[in-house]
Amino acid sequence: MPVDTHTHILPGIDDGSPNAAVSGKMLEAQKRLGIDKVILTPHFYLSQQSLDSFLEKRARAIEIFSPIAESLGIEARYGAEVLYTQSLADTELEKLCISGTDYMMIELPYQRLTNSFINEFRSFAGSLAPDIRLILAHAERYLDYTDENSLYEIMECDMLVQLNSGDFRMFSRHTGFMYELLRHGLAHLLGSDCHNTTSRPPNMDIAKKAVSKKLSPKLYARLDHNAEAVFEGRSV
Repeated sequence: MPVDTHTHILPGIDDGSPNAAVSGKMLEAQKRLGIDKVILTPHFYLSQQSLDSFLEKRARAIEIFSPIAESLGIEARYGAEVLYTQSLADTELEKLCISGTDYMMIELPYQRLTNSFINEFRSFAGSLAPDIRLILAHAERYLDYTDENSLYEIMECDMLVQLNSGDFRMFSRHTGFMYELLRHGLAHLLGSDCHNTTSRPPNMDIAKKAVSKKLSPKLYARLDHNAEAVFEGRSV
């Protein structure tokens, strides 16, 4: 069944849902779109809070969230969207993996990706194998800060690549790049990156319609299959 791999629905933990009421409305919106499995990926910034502090705050949010999801028949896995910094190398990253899996979502800093940064990140990613498998969050968004070639070099790391559903809207700046990734098998997952019910709502239907029409329903089905595999902790 359909999975949203990137969400900020946990209440009161980051810039996503502020409370249980909004979380409930976001889950209801997911349900209307046919989504019955969500991966919860609240932001984790090591420069702003300790790992223990984050995990404690997430645990409290899960206590509030779980009954709401259960009442709607939605399954959830708990992870994080981890902002990359050199200090992560000294962090117990397995605690930030999606629950029941060895997958961890990583977000790049919003800056030009220099050769030195790319080499640094490659070394970091390589040091995690085979214990942790990385998922690069919303690859297209970094084009606002760097060039395509740098992103292609980053994606040579052994990791999955996720694209945001809303960026498949017509006239979005980065759709050409996104379709190119999909055509060449360089993107593997879709997610809404939803934060609320207004400006950044659940919207997985946008990607489904766009990818099925522009490329093929078969390709979209493969992306859906990939998301199910990640949810279950299987290899993609």
